[in-house]
Amino acid sequence: MEPTVPSVKRRACMACTTAKAKCTPHSVNMCQRCARLGKSCTYLDISQTKRKYRTSPSRVGLLEKKVEQLTSQLAVLARQNGQTLPDTFTPLTNNDLHLSRDYEADSTDIAALLDAAKDPSHGINPPTSSVFEGQPSIVDRGLMSEAEAERLVTTYRLDFVYRFPFVLLASGETAARLRAREPFLFLCVVGAAMSTAHPLRKTVAEEIMKHVTLRVVARSERNLELLRGLLVHSAWYSYPAERYHPRLLLLIEFCVSILYDLRLHRKPGLNPDEQRALLGMYWLSNGLSGSLGRPSIMKHDARIDDCVATLGSIGHLSDRCITSFIHLQSFLTTMDQVYASIHASGGRALVQVTRGSLQRQFDSMRVYVEKDLSNCPPSTDNAMRIEMKYAEMRLEELSLRDELWISELTSAVRTTMLMGIIQRSKELMYMIKNLPEPEMNHMTITTSARLCAAIGYMPKAVSTLLNLISTGSADSTMEAQVQAVVDVAEYPNLVTELANALETKFEGMSAADKEADIVGSICSKMRLLARCYPYQIRVIVGNAPPSQDARPDTAMMAVDANEVTMTQVWPSIYGDLDDMFPINDIQWDSLLSDFTGFS
Repeated sequence: MEPTVPSVKRRACMACTTAKAKCTPHSVNMCQRCARLGKSCTYLDISQTKRKYRTSPSRVGLLEKKVEQLTSQLAVLARQNGQTLPDTFTPLTNNDLHLSRDYEADSTDIAALLDAAKDPSHGINPPTSSVFEGQPSIVDRGLMSEAEAERLVTTYRLDFVYRFPFVLLASGETAARLRAREPFLFLCVVGAAMSTAHPLRKTVAEEIMKHVTLRVVARSERNLELLRGLLVHSAWYSYPAERYHPRLLLLIEFCVSILYDLRLHRKPGLNPDEQRALLGMYWLSNGLSGSLGRPSIMKHDARIDDCVATLGSIGHLSDRCITSFIHLQSFLTTMDQVYASIHASGGRALVQVTRGSLQRQFDSMRVYVEKDLSNCPPSTDNAMRIEMKYAEMRLEELSLRDELWISELTSAVRTTMLMGIIQRSKELMYMIKNLPEPEMNHMTITTSARLCAAIGYMPKAVSTLLNLISTGSADSTMEAQVQAVVDVAEYPNLVTELANALETKFEGMSAADKEADIVGSICSKMRLLARCYPYQIRVIVGNAPPSQDARPDTAMMAVDANEVTMTQVWPSIYGDLDDMFPINDIQWDSLLSDFTGFS
């Protein structure tokens, strides 16, 4: 049975007072909050008086209690000697002594609280030095030669920085100096510049994650070196490939966390490396937010514009290229926000107004970007033109949303937009296919995401357009329209050629090692799409969808029957179906989502 809660009025217990929480009595020496949290509960009792509230005993009151305590001791001695004390002396009671002891403890607690108030943060400060400080690097351990390390750092400094101009190495920077001063950044630079088939690729990736695990996670280190290194590693992330890319997402979130912990979003007087890191984080987090299925984290504010203007006046060529990156990403972010707010009730009229407004913004932005690109090296020009082609493709994206076209499914506006997606996707894939070999072998993660989008958007646009065309009767006019769409897309051949070009970087590698790379796993799915695509087209134009519930043998029989029918109706689409196999709509949509969502 619980003890009766005392009737004496009490202040809140010390734990609730410190937390500024409501203190409700639970038992004699315990409140409800402390009982629930398992905390030590300490009360300071206040006797009932005429006043509703009473402050803690003053110093005069303490002295009076001390005098009474001495008087009580004298009274004991006097009784032992058979003497009496004057009536003015009153012995102290046990309650008075208890109150005095409580107040002394309370005074100590208050002093501690006052000390804590001087620094409102909790816990100890994070470490300022690396746990790996003084330990041998991969070069010191003999895993990589000095010459190889120097080659990789030089490659990054002279070439890579123009495709991701947010982590700049000083002119003349050597591998030895970088390794001694910023060992984590050295690892990330070396890992980015390595070829896919480099024998140390996996070792370097594991070393990088060891730093991330022990320094960023376990010890909460926060410094500019870690942020710059993570930006480089994330920008050229390719290994290991994982479904839904959880590690890549985690690395980007670490970058954002470190940036805010370093207060780069607010701190005045940022140096050039800090400004580049801030802009790089804006580019990367917003550029991959849609592809990775995460909302964008950083917003385009006045600080972004100030950093762009300041770096543009420094004079380094890669800094002048940053303007194009930021302007283009700002437009893409705006487009994502506009598309997210579109309501189905708007219909074709809303699509046209939205499309027109975004096109005007894009045209204005493109004028400035192309002006800046005239002063940038070819690798920057290639990266930016791929981004602009991606933006052009995305401008037509609303045509894929059926709910916006319920009343006008076959609208000429929609048909034109769908053809625009097909054409822009095709152009984007050709741009990547024709990249110089060094750039193709070391694509940034954003370029890989744009490639995936083009590979997924084109068949979605083709199937949507063919469904609209094939709703009527199968006459010669319709056949010509279908044939024209299929010929413009050239999808199986183009995707296969692109996969062949990308796969040159995996020559000599095992199938498992290839699948462990993001681009390698993309190539495998590209080939699967190329093989399934003709069958999907035949199903649409032949109006004979395969049964999703049929057994394998029955399904194959149905395919054979449909094949004959469709060959008679559409003889010139795909003459040879021997290298093709059926895949139901659910599997096909799932396969496409791996590209349109990059996850």
